[in-house]
Order: sequence, then structure tokens, then C-alpha cells
Amino acid sequence: MLHLGPANPFGHHITIKRRDIMTSQTSNHVSEHSISYYGWTVTAMASLANMIGFGIVYAYGVFMVALASELGWSRSTLSGAFSFYAIFHTVLAFFAGRFVDKYGPRIILAIGGACIGLSMVLMCFANSILELYIFYGGIFSVGIAAVYTPAVTTVSHWFNEKRGLALGLNAAGVGAGSMIFSPLSGWLISSFGWRKSYMILGIIAWIAYIPIVKFIKQMPNVFVEVASKTKQETAIPIKGLSLSEASKTGTFWGFCMAWMLIVIALWSIIVHIVPMASDRGLSLVTAGSLAGLIGASSIIGRISAGFLSDRFGRKNVVITAFLLQLLPTIWLFYLTQPWMLFIFAIFFGFSTGSWAGVLPAFPADYFGNRATGAILGFVIVFAGIGVGIGPYLSGVMFDKYGSYNMMILLCVAANIAALVSSFFIRPVMGVNK
Repeated sequence: MLHLGPANPFGHHITIKRRDIMTSQTSNHVSEHSISYYGWTVTAMASLANMIGFGIVYAYGVFMVALASELGWSRSTLSGAFSFYAIFHTVLAFFAGRFVDKYGPRIILAIGGACIGLSMVLMCFANSILELYIFYGGIFSVGIAAVYTPAVTTVSHWFNEKRGLALGLNAAGVGAGSMIFSPLSGWLISSFGWRKSYMILGIIAWIAYIPIVKFIKQMPNVFVEVASKTKQETAIPIKGLSLSEASKTGTFWGFCMAWMLIVIALWSIIVHIVPMASDRGLSLVTAGSLAGLIGASSIIGRISAGFLSDRFGRKNVVITAFLLQLLPTIWLFYLTQPWMLFIFAIFFGFSTGSWAGVLPAFPADYFGNRATGAILGFVIVFAGIGVGIGPYLSGVMFDKYGSYNMMILLCVAANIAALVSSFFIRPVMGVNK
């Protein structure tokens, strides 16, 4: 506890209490602009965590082709397992958001890394649909739930002026994961088979999470108190809305619906792009590279949109990104040559990355820092419902019609509805961040 200067004219002195001793680097207005600010180390570790976790998520479509070929499972069955993961992990993410607000990110991310690696190792022994749902839909869901929300929440707390850029860099890890793990998985499956490939991915996850857990830290809490001569102290409350208060605003529900609808349009394509490309004559390795190209392009979108959102407003950037995603989605109807898929991948990846790197900043921007983790976790439940609905319906429609045209129509409709929902996201009266 530090006492600064003499008593003020009202007979009080200023007391600063620290839960963690911080250096002078922690001044937001100065330190965020310095490369030595520890928040950038936290951002790098969060990005690595997302790269490993979501790299494996994005590679599911690559494994889907191999699983369907060897085990004879339909695309709707395989999409159903992914949908189960999507919904279950987002329900868990809500609790992960609450836990990280209370206990910090280290223990949560340690659980996440352990479960991701374990699920991949177990997947190499899967022979039944039930095992697929337990290993991937269950254990893997716990792992991803313990990664994304804690990583985003932690990075968000470390920044104010540079929050958009930091979250864009954090989200770039998701794109890097797709860029690396989708083609890597295609090569591993072609070289060693899908069972050994899952084992290799599990070992990679376990090794990678060791430095992540070691170096990621919660933002140290520094708060100012006014103490009277009688030593009575009154802490200044954390600014912002609680989850309950935020849920009473139109902005909250507009945010929920926009995210749910746009991920229907995104993940329907992400899960089925490799099977779609394989149906059009591309090899598994080449089709995996197509998914990797989407990830690579999204990195540019995530970082540039995060940078631009700090200057031109996050809502403006998100609306523009939704419009840009709609255009290549419509173009899918008219693709007749395999090479056109690669042009599509570049524009689709850039546009989806542009909103994916910005939306996680909305809870802190619109509702303050009081319950960022809980609010983000709740909204991600809606996003998970969208991720679950889109790929499963796409698989069902493919099994019924033998074509992905109905999936494309679903994506176009969801994209337009997300764009409409985004206009309901407005500043909340009385919120001080």
C-alpha cells in the first residue's frame, strides 16, 4: 500500500493498493505503445493458444473426408459431431469466461491445452460414432472452451487505446492455425493415415501449451482508494455493466444475433470447403491447402481490421466486413473451375478475418470492463449455436440433394440477416469503460 503526498484539503490522503507489484510499464497511455509492454507478450501467447486450438478445429473438414472414406459415415453424421462440439463448447465457454474473471487465465488455459491434446490422442482410437461424439464433441469441446474466451478476455483487459490491434493480432492466431494445420493435416493423412495424424496433433498441442501457460498473465489489478483519518477506505468500483444489466439492452441482443448469423455463413463453408473441393476433383492435400489459404488471407483481414477499427470505429469495420463476405459467397454459385476456388478463398478469408478480429472487442467497448468475460462467454453461446446449425444443415442438405447449392443459399441468407442485426448495435447510455 502506497501513500502519495500530504493530506488533501478535506482531510483525506490518497492510497493506492496493489494486488501485484507492477513496473512503470503499466501506464496504459504510455506503455501500450512500447514493444516491451508485457501486454504484447500476453497477446503473443493468446495468439499461439488460438493457433493450436482453432488450427485443429479448421482441419476437421480435412479429416472428414478420410473418416467418411474409411468408416463409411455420411456427411450429415460427421457434421453432426462438429455441431455437437460447437454448441457444447460455447455453453462451456460461458462458464470459462466467468472463471477467468475470477481466477485468471493460467489454470483455465492449462486445462484447455491438456484436453485438446488428450482428445486428439483418443481420436486415433475412434471406431464408432459414439466415440467420435465423446472424444471430439465432448473432451475437445472442453479444451476449446477453456482457450478462446479466456484468451480474448485477458488480452482485452491489458489494452485500452490499442485494444483493437491487440485483439486483431490475437485473432490472427486463428487464421494462422487454419493456414498451417489444414494443409499439414492433409499431408499427414496422405502420408501416415488419419489415426496417426490425430496422435501427432495431440502431441503438438501438449508441447505448445507449456510456454503459453508459463508466460500468459492476468492484468494486475491497480485501484485507487480514498482513506479518511479514521482509516476507513472506500474502493472505486469497476466501471461498466454486469451481464444482467447488459442483457437488458438492445445492443446486447443485436450483438448476439449478428454473431450467431454470420458464423452460420462462415462455418458452413469452412467445414464443407474441403469435401466440396474434393468433389470437384482436387486431391486431399490440395483441398487442405485451399482451407489453409482461407486462413492465410484471414490473417491479413484480422490484423488490418483491428488496426483500422481503432481509428474508424469497430461497428463501421464490421458492417464493411459483412458486406465483403457476402460477395464471394454469392460468387460460389458461379464457380465452374477448380482454380476459381482459390480466388474465392482469398477474398472469403480476408472478409471473414476482418470481422472475426474485431467482434470480440465489442463487450468491453459497449459494456465496459466490469464483466467482459461473462458477457463475451454468453454471446459466444449464441455464436456456438450458429456454428452448430450451419455445418449440420449443410451436411443434411448435401445428403438429400447431392449438391452444395442449398448450403450456399443458406449462407447468403444468414449473411444478409447478420448485416441487418448489426445496425441494432448502438452505444449504451451511461457506460464508462
